Amino acid sequence: MTKTRKYECVLVIHPGATTNDNERILNRFEETVKNHGGEIQNRDDWGMKTLAYPIEKQTSATYYLYSFTADNKLVEAADRDLRLDEKVLRHLIVRDEEWAERNRVAQAKRERDEVVAVEEE
Repeated sequence: MTKTRKYECVLVIHPGATTNDNERILNRFEETVKNHGGEIQNRDDWGMKTLAYPIEKQTSATYYLYSFTADNKLVEAADRDLRLDEKVLRHLIVRDEEWAERNRVAQAKRERDEVVAVEEE
């Protein structure tokens, strides 16, 4: 049994890629997610951005951010597909662990511990 988890993926696409190339890459990624039983929640086009350092002699690239749910087998398949595409300069798939909620809980615990420590003094 595989567990469905939330993920985020950032794609950094070569600036010389045409609109058709971008759509092909994005459609293939979306099909890979759907073929592995995943569901895309959000696709955000960040547009052309300047890179912090050159990648393959390029100083800018087009960025896309995906939020999706899937099992871990999808990550392996999507990673393989994205590495093989020469128009994709970089990609990163990370598990979205809902940091905001965890940080809120951790902060509340720290504040409670500080109050107890002050009261003990």
